Amino acid sequence: VETGFFHASWYLHRQDWIHGELQNQFDWFNQHLPIPGRVGRHFKRRSPIWGICWFHPDAKEAISRARYCAWLIEEGGLPVRSIRSARQREVLWRDAHQIVAKPTDDLPKAFG
Repeated sequence: VETGFFHASWYLHRQDWIHGELQNQFDWFNQHLPIPGRVGRHFKRRSPIWGICWFHPDAKEAISRARYCAWLIEEGGLPVRSIRSARQREVLWRDAHQIVAKPTDDLPKAFG
C-alpha cells in the first residue's frame, strides 16, 4: 500500500515551517489517538499480513487534521491522494477513531 502521511513527513525535514506544522499535528494525534493494538497478523508458514490504517468516518477532528497534513505534504512537493473505499474489509483492530484492516488487491501499492 502507498505510504501514509506520517511516513511521508520524514521526507520534508528540510522545509522547517512545514515540518513544524506537521509536528504540531502529530502531537495532537499522539495525545488523542491510541496506538493501534494490532497492526498485523503473523503466521508460522507464510509472510505476515500488515494492516492498513483508516479513520472511522465519525472521527471528524482526526480526518480534518489528516487533510491538513496532506495539504502540508503537497506544499512540500510530495504527491498526495486520498483513498476512500466502501468495500468491507477484514478488521484486525478498531477503536472509536481508527480502523486497521487487512489490505486487499484493489488498493494501490507503493512504488510498485
